[in-house]
Amino acid sequence: MQLFFQRGSAIPLMVFALVATASFAHAGPLPPCIDATLSANGRILVVNELTFDDPDESHTRHVTSSTFRVLRRYVELNEGLRMNGPDAHFANPIWSVVLTNGHPACPYTLVTDDGEYLILVEGAFAFQNVLSIYRRRDHPGRPFGGPGPDHGVLVRQIPLSDLWPPEQIPEMVTDHTPAWFASGTFAFSADNRTLIHKTRWGRTLQISLETGGVKEM
Repeated sequence: MQLFFQRGSAIPLMVFALVATASFAHAGPLPPCIDATLSANGRILVVNELTFDDPDESHTRHVTSSTFRVLRRYVELNEGLRMNGPDAHFANPIWSVVLTNGHPACPYTLVTDDGEYLILVEGAFAFQNVLSIYRRRDHPGRPFGGPGPDHGVLVRQIPLSDLWPPEQIPEMVTDHTPAWFASGTFAFSADNRTLIHKTRWGRTLQISLETGGVKEM
């Protein structure tokens, strides 16, 4: 394909191209990847393990999978055999969530104090689902899932339209647009079965972790 420019027309064309693209694309630094999350009571740790399409770290790579491992704090039952030190130790993963291509690799995570539910929080407006709720496959009170790795069960993916009124959802965003949860809060109920989210406008929502249902308080 050949490109032809008339004398004096190149600069205006280039300026127009910059103005046209600047309206929907802004370059900015990428947020850091959250590698680990500790539950509020300090007993459950979630570790995010990434795999890449190339082991060479010297050039750009693409994430092929992301595995969230839920570990319980290690407690030695025999007091005399326990190492006496200031650090906390975690061992024996309880269950995990495995995501492959097509899913954001580094979402924020929330985990209940009993380690039974994991919530992935997407920060960008570009994703249709902003909350993904997973439960332990062999959840107490549920049918046993069978042998093999417990990779968890997806309860529900919640779109932003379930949390925000339509008029508040922006039609266009940039790198400088605050994340949808900015200036809001998250908390779990005492029984670890409800996620309570207060939006930036003061609206308080109850999200059932067992069903994914959303209702306003």
